[in-house]
Amino acid sequence: MNRNAYVCCLAALLFLTMMAQGAAIITGTVYVDARSGNDANSGRSPKAAWKSLEKLNNTTFGPGATILLKAGCRWTGSLHPKGSGTAAAVITLGMYGKGPKPLIDGGGLVGRGVLCLHNQEYWEISHLELVNFSPEPGDRRGVEINAADYGTVNHIYLRDLDIHHISGIVGHGDKEKRTAGIHINTLKDKVKATRFNDILIEGCHIHHIENQGIATNNDVSVSNYPGTPEWEARKLTNLVVRNNVIHHISKNAMIIRLTEGGVIENNLCYETAIAITGNTIFSRTVKGTVFQYNEGFLNRSPDADGSLYDPDINSPGTIWQYSYSHDNAHGLVWFCTDKKDDSIVVRYNLSVNDRGALVYFNYPFRGVAVYNNVFYIGRHRAPVIIREKSTASHTYSFENNIIYNLGQKAVYGLAVDGKGKQERHFGHNIFFGLHPEGEPGGTKLVTDPMFINPGCMFPDIKGYDGYRLKAGSPALGAGKPVPDDGGRDFYGNKLETGAARSIGIYEGTGITVPAGRKLPD
Repeated sequence: MNRNAYVCCLAALLFLTMMAQGAAIITGTVYVDARSGNDANSGRSPKAAWKSLEKLNNTTFGPGATILLKAGCRWTGSLHPKGSGTAAAVITLGMYGKGPKPLIDGGGLVGRGVLCLHNQEYWEISHLELVNFSPEPGDRRGVEINAADYGTVNHIYLRDLDIHHISGIVGHGDKEKRTAGIHINTLKDKVKATRFNDILIEGCHIHHIENQGIATNNDVSVSNYPGTPEWEARKLTNLVVRNNVIHHISKNAMIIRLTEGGVIENNLCYETAIAITGNTIFSRTVKGTVFQYNEGFLNRSPDADGSLYDPDINSPGTIWQYSYSHDNAHGLVWFCTDKKDDSIVVRYNLSVNDRGALVYFNYPFRGVAVYNNVFYIGRHRAPVIIREKSTASHTYSFENNIIYNLGQKAVYGLAVDGKGKQERHFGHNIFFGLHPEGEPGGTKLVTDPMFINPGCMFPDIKGYDGYRLKAGSPALGAGKPVPDDGGRDFYGNKLETGAARSIGIYEGTGITVPAGRKLPD
């Protein structure tokens, strides 16, 4: 008998043993009340609620089951219920009653998450609070979803979770990077190819975490280049990470690994890299994933990295768009790519008062397009506006961007010579304000783009329109058309096929500002 057949037979034997011992599989609704419950109860109504995590952890739930924890209650330990749902009947874990979200406190436990699922699928989990604080560093996670030699794990939805004060391990190594608020991970896949599909992380509040906010991973390998058979067997498909607030993170807000497609959008990330270097959101060994409508500020990285975005090693075809970066240790994007990486697009983003390197072409790549972005540099900022690593080869275009520079100490860091080869094209950009030595050439304008209110700090990515263009702006219609440009601008204006393109993030008509109008700061 081969090993796969043996594993299947063993699973069947275990199921039959459980049935013979009377271990029922729960498919209805179970209520759990830490104050008034009793594990001897049926659990089938709020008045007959169970009490403990132990009761839940020793129970197998089946398709259509619902587990409801009472609002305002608190448990200590780890929740790891058993069982899986189906596509037609998922298992739901949430809360009932009025009051604060049910709180599960890990109490300093190590080696697992406060909430764990292992080789389980078709779960929807929401409205819980998870903490695991300790004065000592340790191998800790808020939510841990893992699989080993399982196959495809489908449909894990995490919504409206408050995950905070997870005392992990600060550092750059694999052990440290496994400590996180939410960690999705393949542990083993040698016996059976194992990967995840249809993963949603939405509306969660993740803060005061060591070391990562959200991370996807494969312990066996994260190095297989996208498109190879090994990567196909390990890739995560249909990932959506949206509308989360992530802050006070010792390193990265997110590490997105091994995805094909998927979208990371409308996330608010601040106070990141507060203990160690790190970019706020970065990808690794992904293909075609879209990062959009995110806001990142106050990345505190003490040295390298420190940008909002990082298309990291093996990130071909990724798109980074419609996002707002401001007041970070570095700037909008920091390329830590592979020399084979191609078709990376950075477009319609806004950088305001970032420090460090605003765009850093660091590791080598085959092809990058940076277009229709705005970089505003205030009087008291001294960034490297564009930086190239001279020992790496880069082929890129930089078009339709606006550099609005008021910083007297701002500089350019284009490589003059070195081991790397720089094949770059600059065109249809506007450079306004101060002009440091080494400013790129090509077709360009050196004039005021006539923003509505440059330098303004609006409350969020959907807020004030200070970087729209006034009527008569030289940027209107002066840009170069770009194929497959995403179909809309930073503000949501539709890009009409064949129409002229403007320079910057605004593609609408010029705005007439009435005389005497007071604009907000």
